[in-house]
Amino acid sequence: LHAMGKLPGTRMAALKAKYTLLHDAVMSTQESEVQLLQNAKRFTEQIQQQQFHLQQADNFPEAFSTEVSKMREQLLKYQNEYNAVKEREFHNQYRLNSLKEEKIIIVKEFEKITKPGEMEKKMKILRESTEELRKEIMQKKLEIKNLREDLASKQKQLLKEQKELEELLGHQVVLKKIISEMESKLVEQQLAEENKLLKEQENMKELVVNLLRMTQIKIDEKEQKSKDFLKAQQKYTNIVKEMKAKDLEIRIHKKKKCEIYRRLREFAKLYDTIRNERNKFVNLLHRAHQKVNEIKERHKMSLNELEILRNSAVSQERKLQNSMLKHANNVTIRESMQNDVRKIVSKLQEMKEKKEAQLNNIDRLANTITMIEEEMVQLRKRYEKAVQHRNESGVQLIEREEEICIFYEKINIQEKMKLNGEIEIHLLEEKIQFLKMKIAEKQRQIRVTQKLLPAKRSLDADLAVLQIQFSQCTDRIKDLEKQFVKPDGENRARFLPGKDLTEKEMIQKLDKLELQLAKKEEKLLEKDFIYEQVSRLTDRLCSKTQDCKQDTLLLAKKMNGYQRRIKNATEKMMALVAELSMKQALTIELQKEVREKEDFIFTCNSRIEKGLPLNKEIEKEWLKVLRDEEMHALAIAEKSQEFLEADNRQLPNGVYTTAEQRPNAYIPEADATLPLPKPYGALAPFKPSEPGANMRHIRKPVIKPVEI
Repeated sequence: LHAMGKLPGTRMAALKAKYTLLHDAVMSTQESEVQLLQNAKRFTEQIQQQQFHLQQADNFPEAFSTEVSKMREQLLKYQNEYNAVKEREFHNQYRLNSLKEEKIIIVKEFEKITKPGEMEKKMKILRESTEELRKEIMQKKLEIKNLREDLASKQKQLLKEQKELEELLGHQVVLKKIISEMESKLVEQQLAEENKLLKEQENMKELVVNLLRMTQIKIDEKEQKSKDFLKAQQKYTNIVKEMKAKDLEIRIHKKKKCEIYRRLREFAKLYDTIRNERNKFVNLLHRAHQKVNEIKERHKMSLNELEILRNSAVSQERKLQNSMLKHANNVTIRESMQNDVRKIVSKLQEMKEKKEAQLNNIDRLANTITMIEEEMVQLRKRYEKAVQHRNESGVQLIEREEEICIFYEKINIQEKMKLNGEIEIHLLEEKIQFLKMKIAEKQRQIRVTQKLLPAKRSLDADLAVLQIQFSQCTDRIKDLEKQFVKPDGENRARFLPGKDLTEKEMIQKLDKLELQLAKKEEKLLEKDFIYEQVSRLTDRLCSKTQDCKQDTLLLAKKMNGYQRRIKNATEKMMALVAELSMKQALTIELQKEVREKEDFIFTCNSRIEKGLPLNKEIEKEWLKVLRDEEMHALAIAEKSQEFLEADNRQLPNGVYTTAEQRPNAYIPEADATLPLPKPYGALAPFKPSEPGANMRHIRKPVIKPVEI
């Protein structure tokens, strides 16, 4: 199995150690059995002698029964009883020892029974060991294939050499029969053939040297692969570092993006406030212009009236003597009109001052708008740079995704290998279950045999007796053989029938036998040589495999660690890719919103520059805002009114009422003094209630004319 690659070297070494221990135990038991048989033989001889002495004592005449003989009989009886008690004690001790041994075996079996946690751990260890064994088996199979190919090539060469040697031996036999003159030629031919064989031996040595060179090349390739592996590891670490740096850059750009969005929101709010204030100021300007025009018209009207009044004053001066009262009235009217004009002039001055202040505010707001537009241009440039950088990072991410796909393909291949390993583990588990069933069957058989122990002991006793008899028989046979082999005994020699060979026939037969012996010796030498070469190669390969086991183990562990790290890195990369895709979608949506806002701001700026009013949508929104403000003011007024009503509805005595208050007193008429209110008392005036909704169903009375 080890040669076929089914068993690893460690398992084979463990099995060899177990085999040696069992072999030593068997040898020791055999030696102890032989010693026990010899002791049993000796004891049986002693028993036979004692039985013989007892028979002699029994044959002693009864007439001589004395006190001494009676005492001897009692002593023998007590001795027999003592021996019986000893035998019983020995049997009990034997049973006790056997029970103790059974208890120890049961305890060991109970300890060997694995617990579920230990089973899981063992299963994990077995899986790891199976993976390692699979890798070792694959390596061993490759090595075995190479060795088989080498052995096959060498066997072919050896077969060719054997055939050539057989042909040479045939030629040698034929040449021995030829005349002695040709012996010199044969010697020359043999020398040439020996030179050929030496050349072939040199070729074989060259092949061995080439094989050693190939092994050195393989070792160099292995070192080169380990260097490549280290380079790949360094590349992987560099890629991980680059990924971390890119993550940091992405986070920084995200923060910058958030700041830009925040500033854009602030600028949008500022723009909205400025736009609202500007609209307010425009409305105020329109109103101020209207009021100024109205005041101008009034002023013109007042001037016209003044002229009319002057004309009327001239006419009235002419008619002073006739209408003094009218003149006084006109003077009073003129003074009042002059006061009105002064008031209007003061109002006009105030409106002019307000107009100048509003124009200053408008200039200041226009400057702020230009500053904001410049900042918007700078922000747009920064945004374009950020978009370009994002596109570059997107290209890099796509490249990384391609690499991740390659890693995923590798992971899928490894998962397939893992599935195959799990299938093999399942087969091993089934084998373990089958072995457990076998163990249970063996335990059942042990229990059955333990139940049959009493019969076994009797059979063991019979077996011991039979073994003693068998040893006695063998000793008897040996004695008889010694008697038979005695040279002095009769029928010692027996003449064989047939003819004796002559000297020539004997010489020919000896020559044939010598030739056969020489051939057999040559074949044996060839086989010994082949065996030595193969054993040398196998020893080298075994030593190499033993040296490479630890390296393969370390490499397998490192590969498992790297695979785990690669898996974790791929999972993180996938999570980051998903997050990036989400962020990209968000950025696209926000870009659309920014473009819409920019278009909206551009249209608003263009309309403001042209002196046109804003869009109808903005007007609608502005009207909505005004409506909301009015509704809010109305709600506040209603609430304040409710509070006032609640205060009014509370009576002086602390009672809260919702009824309408009615007058409970009246003011009497008085000419000189201020009258005091007097209460009505019990006869308060009647207050009719409001007509209800059912009054529409009642006909109005027809008022008849009163005839007098």
